[in-house]
Amino acid sequence: MQDHLSSRLTEKIEILTLIQDDDAGNIAWAPARKRWAAVELDTRRNIFSVVGVGTRGATVTIRPDPRLTLHQAIRWRGEFLHLTDIMFSPERDCQEIKAAICVPVTLTAKPQARSGRDDLNRPIITQQAAYTFPGILTELYHQNEADEVLRTETLRRVLVTPKAVVLRAGDLVQSGSDSPYTVRQVMDLEAYKNEYVLERQEDV
Repeated sequence: MQDHLSSRLTEKIEILTLIQDDDAGNIAWAPARKRWAAVELDTRRNIFSVVGVGTRGATVTIRPDPRLTLHQAIRWRGEFLHLTDIMFSPERDCQEIKAAICVPVTLTAKPQARSGRDDLNRPIITQQAAYTFPGILTELYHQNEADEVLRTETLRRVLVTPKAVVLRAGDLVQSGSDSPYTVRQVMDLEAYKNEYVLERQEDV
């Protein structure tokens, strides 16, 4: 069995883990270790988001890695793989990883000021610093709204992030120099990821 497994593990993959800049608070994926693997493209789409559109899936087989969790990701042949499930074989001699092949983007979060109270229980407003983080944007749907003077398009996207990225409704999220999105809905009950419905208005 081991000889058969060795002959299958011909693809080199890189396991990625999150790192955080303690000074700026920026979050990014960084290489953690390399593994030999077997990678097969799935015929079905991987539904990695609760409310977003799925994408092509892949099944990755590696020797058991006790440190591997769904908090991590994989890079294979330049592709980014978002992990959705990790299973042991019946013989427990290998792990089978289900993943979605995605296009990661680096986004900038611009949180709203947070309200709270000081040591004397007086209400205060605390400004929040902007920071960058990795995420996956996928389509939700488009909705066109007619206006008497001009026509605008409500552009909605689903943002899937690592669990470490915490946003609130009303926060702004920006990709490069594009117009920022506003966080409209927060879905944070899953253990390994958060999802956010984003929205912005565009003239068409």
